[in-house]
Amino acid sequence: MLHEIVTWEYAFLFITVVFAYYVKAITGFGNTLIMGSLFSFVVPNTVTTPVDLLIGSPANGYMVWRERRSISFKGAAPLALLTVAGAIPGVFFLKMGADWLLKALLGLIIIGLAIQIAAQRNGSRQKKSHPAVLAVVGLISGVLTGVFGIGALVAVYFNKTAENKSQCRSNMCFVFMIEGIFRFILYLATGILTKNIMIMAAALLPAVVIGMALGTKTDKYIDETKMRYIVIALLIVSGATLFVRNMFFHLSAP
Repeated sequence: MLHEIVTWEYAFLFITVVFAYYVKAITGFGNTLIMGSLFSFVVPNTVTTPVDLLIGSPANGYMVWRERRSISFKGAAPLALLTVAGAIPGVFFLKMGADWLLKALLGLIIIGLAIQIAAQRNGSRQKKSHPAVLAVVGLISGVLTGVFGIGALVAVYFNKTAENKSQCRSNMCFVFMIEGIFRFILYLATGILTKNIMIMAAALLPAVVIGMALGTKTDKYIDETKMRYIVIALLIVSGATLFVRNMFFHLSAP
């Protein structure tokens, strides 16, 4: 897989990963949305999702360890289990789905999640959430992570219910870590995770280290609100481009 990618494409993927994990180090999420939208211009979704899983798991583990004192297992553990349950049908849809349709669907999902993130008010938190809301968020998030690796619904949920920024980041990364371990097993069992994908992930791992290091060092100097809206703008543009490119161009093709 890696040998089929030309130099400029690899450079594009490398820079994308650096930016994605720079954002993750600051906000606790966003890496998969950024990678999912930008990677899709170069490689198929069946490559993007498992590569993101491989390079994202160490980052999630590191952030869970770094923020371990802030984790609220009462809130994070049930959501992790629900996300794992939802990931099962998501993984099989990834295995069977047409790539153009997955990318078009991904474009719409990215736009919707970006709008949802933009609609959230900073500092607006509710400590309790109805069990039905928790179940819906967990299961839908599981399907999205199975197909696209996207856990933004988890991010939206914890941004509303966590007591502070540290708990929000630690809870998110705990859920991502648990469901990531489960998806790793499923991807291996279904043949989605191949030797070539592992090689590609290893080649991009230095970009994760660079992005996380830069984000960790500059976290206290960055206005998280401004960063969030920069990411939102990028997601809306890339999501719209993905949808138009894959839906309309595919339907108009002979």
